[in-house]
Amino acid sequence: VAANVAHGLQQNVLYVDSNGGLTASRLLQLLQAKTQDEEEQAEALQRIQVVHAFDIFQMLDVLQELRGTVAQQVTGSSGTVRVVVVDSVTAVVSPLLGGQQREGLALMMQLARELKTLARDLGMAVVVTNHTTRDRDSRRLKPALGRSWSFVPSTRILLDTIEGAGASGGRRMACLTKSSRQILSCGQPAATGSAWMDSLRRSH
Repeated sequence: VAANVAHGLQQNVLYVDSNGGLTASRLLQLLQAKTQDEEEQAEALQRIQVVHAFDIFQMLDVLQELRGTVAQQVTGSSGTVRVVVVDSVTAVVSPLLGGQQREGLALMMQLARELKTLARDLGMAVVVTNHTTRDRDSRRLKPALGRSWSFVPSTRILLDTIEGAGASGGRRMACLTKSSRQILSCGQPAATGSAWMDSLRRSH
């Protein structure tokens, strides 16, 4: 998502990494698949800002700082962040949903409000990854964050690997499972593994 936006749409992206899995070399690899022009690759890399947030308090600080910065910027200025990617929300929320569940839910809802503010009030596209788990009875994939989080995103996409696609796992499936604008359906994108992608609608 970040590479597509930075190169294809030439917009600035804030990538909030809570897993420590995104590297500059991986971003460059993705951009090299899109263009062989080294200048275009460098320009796209400059449009992607990666920050690490390994707990919910760090993530809230990052989002609140972004909100304050954007609120002071001139609308449409070249440095304005247009897309926020949070990868992943599960990593910072799941540890809070143990014994002190009430406090954990309150922090999760505070995070949800910050993300909604960026989307609705500041016109950003917000994309959040959510890990998957399997239902105990049906064994179907479901989002790791349960019902409380399900009300947060306006659009939800399940990315999964198609069984029997071969050892390389080359065939992937994307299912639109929640949307107020599109018919719910499945297709085959270029995705890896299983994950939920949630997006919060930006204002128009």
